[in-house]
Amino acid sequence: MLSEAIAMQGSVATRAALLRNSFHCLRSLNCGEFRSRSLAPSSSELLRSSVEIFRSQVAEFAPYSTAVPAGKPIQVQLRILKKDEHGLRDKLIPASSWRVLTRLLDAGYRSYLVGGSVRDMLVKQVPKDFDILTTAEPKQVKAAFSGRCIIVGRRFPVCHVTSLNTVVEVSSFSTNSGNIKRITYEPVVGTEGWSEDDFSRWDNSLRRDFTVNGIMYDPFKCIIYDYVGGLRDLRRCKIRTVIPALESFEEDSARILRAIRIAARLEFSFATSTANAIRQLKSSILTLNKTRLQLEVNTMMAYGSSERSVRLLWRYGVLEYLLPFQARYFSNTNLKRQARRSDILLKLLANLDKVTAPNRPCHGGLWVAILAFHLALVERPWSLTVGPTVALALSFGTGLEKAITQVQKLCDAVDKNGKHLWNDQFRSCVKEMDEVVILNDCQSFVDLCLNNVAQLHSAAATCKVMQELNISSPPSDWGVVSKPYFYKANHLFNRALTSNSDDFPDIVHDTYKGVLMNSSFSTNGGIEDLGNVFSHVVLSTLFPSVSSSL
Repeated sequence: MLSEAIAMQGSVATRAALLRNSFHCLRSLNCGEFRSRSLAPSSSELLRSSVEIFRSQVAEFAPYSTAVPAGKPIQVQLRILKKDEHGLRDKLIPASSWRVLTRLLDAGYRSYLVGGSVRDMLVKQVPKDFDILTTAEPKQVKAAFSGRCIIVGRRFPVCHVTSLNTVVEVSSFSTNSGNIKRITYEPVVGTEGWSEDDFSRWDNSLRRDFTVNGIMYDPFKCIIYDYVGGLRDLRRCKIRTVIPALESFEEDSARILRAIRIAARLEFSFATSTANAIRQLKSSILTLNKTRLQLEVNTMMAYGSSERSVRLLWRYGVLEYLLPFQARYFSNTNLKRQARRSDILLKLLANLDKVTAPNRPCHGGLWVAILAFHLALVERPWSLTVGPTVALALSFGTGLEKAITQVQKLCDAVDKNGKHLWNDQFRSCVKEMDEVVILNDCQSFVDLCLNNVAQLHSAAATCKVMQELNISSPPSDWGVVSKPYFYKANHLFNRALTSNSDDFPDIVHDTYKGVLMNSSFSTNGGIEDLGNVFSHVVLSTLFPSVSSSL
């Protein structure tokens, strides 16, 4: 079998140890000492609503605050880093975000970078986007960017500002201020002398999903504010909810998927309470809106961390709810939940991750096509020539017959050192193949891929497999593959069944090399680009030694 011909690779190397020593600033942090401001409790409504969250945080994990019995003062611990301590520089922030920040400042409003952008810059990752938090009301933001801002959302409105052809998300401090009804009158120490800005920042941080997303950065004063232990968790490579994990995931079950996505991207581990809550409440994701579900899953798969995301989804029993066909495959192959070994599916995804990134995502149709290709690959034994032939046909759009001819030419191609590009087993298979038989096999393979794309998109087929995996009562319209992804993957495989007038490069050595070079092209959904990237992923998986020799 083709799948059996692929050598098993070792586990994915974690970056956790490297991260501990590679932060811009965190190596010099003394995480045991905090710069506190100790003073008389405030009686403002903002403080009262925040204290309830903070007390629950204290009860969940004492190391991030001074834990005290109920009725006793709560010690707020604030970490402030100045420019020479955190190492963030203006050049890390894109011009589109700077324009928004500067315009808000000129209009008289204070603004901060928040969430994943601050987190990613601190760990030397490229942020997916740069979210802004401002003292301006949504209507004031819209007025400041006349004609270039729309307000989305009713309960929690945010502004989408178009700047240099980029959409920048801007939220207001007032958006969710006071949205928590639980009020406590527990006294708090550590807030004496605070201004309204101090209380607003603290309150907003406590309403974030994870501690590593609760860090704020004032780009004009070059100051970082951390109220929830986010810096410490970055150093410890931990994903931890701000409030107790069970409560956090009950408030919003999409946080389960975001926790897995962030952990996968940063190669972090979960705090014990967070991991336990994921296992306990994983079924709650069935209550998510379908559109939101599809958005969350695409963010996992298309932004450079699909392989580790799938590993974590499988480890914590969530894969059955999102990608049940792949969960069934892992179950049938006896892949342990904690397994570090790789297999053909994980290798395909790992190679996809090499050509995608948070700032260079692929169209969702690409990862759907890869999942469908894998299901076809393991469906039954295939000749070793089938996968590469289909991959080349998709890359150059020449149809299967010309792709078969090109595979035969490539059989004797050599690299720059005179070594054959293909291994002896594959070359022997090519020389012995019957063109008619291989053409029929390739057509059957593509037909099976098309059927798999339809199955991945079908809510009925998805729910049936989920029930086989003992997932009871999934929603009748459940599914993570949206129509645009289905149509794109379908179009991609149909390309192999149709021939155009184009031919392969005259120099056979450049055929495969061309696939590798084209894999760096834009992955915005153009069918030629998707075909090139798909072929690169497949060929790099089937013949890993070839890409390194060119």
